Amino acid sequence: MAEQDLAPGKSSVAVNNCIRQLSYCKNDIRDTVGIWGEGKDMYLILENNMLNLVDPMDRSILHSQPIVSIRVWGVGRDNGRDFAYVARDKDTRILKCHVFRCDTPAKAIATSLHEICSRIMAERKNAKAVAGSSVQERVTVGLDVPLQDFPTPKTELVQKFHVLYLGMLPVAKPIGPGGNNSQKMQLLTLNSMDILNGAIDSLVSASGKEDWVPVILNVADATVTVIKEQKEDEVLVECRVRFLSFMGVGRDIHSFAFIMDSGNQHFESHVFWCEPNAGDVSEAVQAACMLRYQKCLVARPPSQKARSASPPTDSVTRRVTTSVKRGVFSLIDTLKQKRPIAELPQ
Repeated sequence: MAEQDLAPGKSSVAVNNCIRQLSYCKNDIRDTVGIWGEGKDMYLILENNMLNLVDPMDRSILHSQPIVSIRVWGVGRDNGRDFAYVARDKDTRILKCHVFRCDTPAKAIATSLHEICSRIMAERKNAKAVAGSSVQERVTVGLDVPLQDFPTPKTELVQKFHVLYLGMLPVAKPIGPGGNNSQKMQLLTLNSMDILNGAIDSLVSASGKEDWVPVILNVADATVTVIKEQKEDEVLVECRVRFLSFMGVGRDIHSFAFIMDSGNQHFESHVFWCEPNAGDVSEAVQAACMLRYQKCLVARPPSQKARSASPPTDSVTRRVTTSVKRGVFSLIDTLKQKRPIAELPQ
């Protein structure tokens, strides 16, 4: 990596690009197992202010990295089990990004690194305050990285919604027939909304409200997660925004659903019941889709950005944006119709 890639505001994108390059096949982005098969199994151990990579067979140390020399670290945006850190090679002094696929959520590694760095910083400050001699000053200055260069973890904004989960139904691929761009987009949206409404109607009629599961719908920049309200460690659904094919508000303003591409041309519709209505949930998911599209534009070369000023006709972002607009307009119209007479303008 180049030094300028680690400038404030750029390091997160640069590290995530490295993760993507190593964790995804060019032919099939879901074939993560195949490309990671060329990697090496190892343990990542944080102890004594060192990050050690250990061979699981003979317990020999494959690599040892002083934590104070790590410039930046991060967790993959598209997969919470991807972890990477950047440091200079001790021999060549070249900045290198080391990428790992973890058996457990990589957030635990990032959290542990942050705690270790906080402790080291506190120890440095205490040592500097207690010993004011020039000897102590020289020891402090001689450490690898100054205090302000420690990376700080970036927290992802997560919106939480308490809703009822009706369940999941397999559905057809949400696309429309051919035609010119305008006609194709209208037919695509109508066809996808029919699929969405069909799934909502089926699940609503299949059970009573007392059978629906209270859940927390977490909407983050890269992921939509559904977890049980009583057991927050039990994940019912996890959908990467990149695999969200369509979403919308149903005929009833309380109903909301999204269609997820689960791979191998299989699609799932997940349905929810929202109070007082589904407007806030749909807007949050739409915002996540738009943010992902903007990040894709930023990551593209300038020559491609000029050709991609707006989402393609049948892109996920265009489909989601159109469906949300239709759903929200329908929601607003319904609320206007249901407004009490006393509130109508005279």
